[in-house]
Amino acid sequence: MKILTAEFLRSCVKPEDFPKDRTPEIAFVGRSNVGKSSLINSLLNRKKLVKVSRTPGKTRAVNFFHVATADPRLKNFYLVDLPGYGYAKASKSVIAEWGPMIEQYLTARPDLRAVFLLVDARGT
Repeated sequence: MKILTAEFLRSCVKPEDFPKDRTPEIAFVGRSNVGKSSLINSLLNRKKLVKVSRTPGKTRAVNFFHVATADPRLKNFYLVDLPGYGYAKASKSVIAEWGPMIEQYLTARPDLRAVFLLVDARGT
């Protein structure tokens, strides 16, 4: 698939802020620092579109990235970077907000087409 453009759309912490335009979505979930943001950069052949960090818990909101392609079957879609679960360098109150936010996203998005669960195969 030839990607024409890829850009950050928005960062959301409340469902009412999620895009409402019925564009297909593909989400990435997994533990903190498993490589969700890095994978999105790699899929889009970009180095710095999605911010990455060695610090667990850097992604603290649902981040939408708009992708336009040359494929007539799928001209536009969103790649969605979700906060990780497990250990994170954030306050307990902030971390406690992530679970419900992620659950609301995963259960209520009518245009969510796929969810990729990333797992660290090293087992550490």
